[in-house]
Amino acid sequence: MRLRTVMTHMDADGLISLALFMKHIGGARVRAYFTSPVQLRDTICRSVIGKKTLGELYIFDMAGEHRALFAAAMYDWVVWIDHHRWEPEMKLPHIEMVIDPDAMSAAAVVSKYFGVDSPLVSIANEIDTNSVKSEDAEKLRMTIGAIRWRYSGRELNSRLYSLSREIMNGDLSVLENYSELVSEYEKWVETIKQKVSKEIKVFNVGKIKVAIFETLESIPVYLVSNELENHKDAPFDLIIIMIHRLARNTPITKLEFRTHTNLNVLKIARFYGGGGHIMASGATVNDIVTIPELLRSIEILYS
Repeated sequence: MRLRTVMTHMDADGLISLALFMKHIGGARVRAYFTSPVQLRDTICRSVIGKKTLGELYIFDMAGEHRALFAAAMYDWVVWIDHHRWEPEMKLPHIEMVIDPDAMSAAAVVSKYFGVDSPLVSIANEIDTNSVKSEDAEKLRMTIGAIRWRYSGRELNSRLYSLSREIMNGDLSVLENYSELVSEYEKWVETIKQKVSKEIKVFNVGKIKVAIFETLESIPVYLVSNELENHKDAPFDLIIIMIHRLARNTPITKLEFRTHTNLNVLKIARFYGGGGHIMASGATVNDIVTIPELLRSIEILYS
């Protein structure tokens, strides 16, 4: 029996990437971990505890760095598929890197690599580029958002894995089973939209028009970006969502960067140790990041 472990991003693109992989292997069970780029190394290390045999590791929809690569190297064989813009810092013979920064989604790269045709790919493309037009894409995005809003920890991982299995053959009728949860989530979404309208801060840094939203709770980034399209000062060159939280009594600031005007926001994400795409990127800082600090960074980077 082949031992397969999958680590994927906990968004629609990551979930669909896992669904495509499970379709490729005929629905066989896998050990699945939904995680994030900043948590990837620790997730890999936790996954090997108590295991005598590791087998294969598949990583989807996450940029990495040398520490995560070294951790992944503990597995017998690794396939790392991504569409973010980054260059692996080293090459190892048993780690196959498949990175296509021109792809609209990681799911598109997964589909091509494994030769899996699925309507889920176009849905991943819509959601990951924040150009949702189809009803199916909107339903899936809201369902995943609702699950992430309601659950955490192992229960969240289990729920996302179950949803991925349920949709792996492209049948999204199962989403109707989540309608009550989604209805509750939609009410919460409306409160977030109202907060964005009331609490957004607008700055002009040279020729760069900046909108900053600070919060203490995790929120879907697209909600802020989309809501700001109707702001009186829109469009914004740089949209920054600052999420402040504590992790083991240590302050952490999660930064998300978006743009309405095609500004290269990857530049500021990398300045703060993060990554992503030219028009959508992020970083996590193990400290308190302040608005004056951000504005100074913008002035330096984009002057």
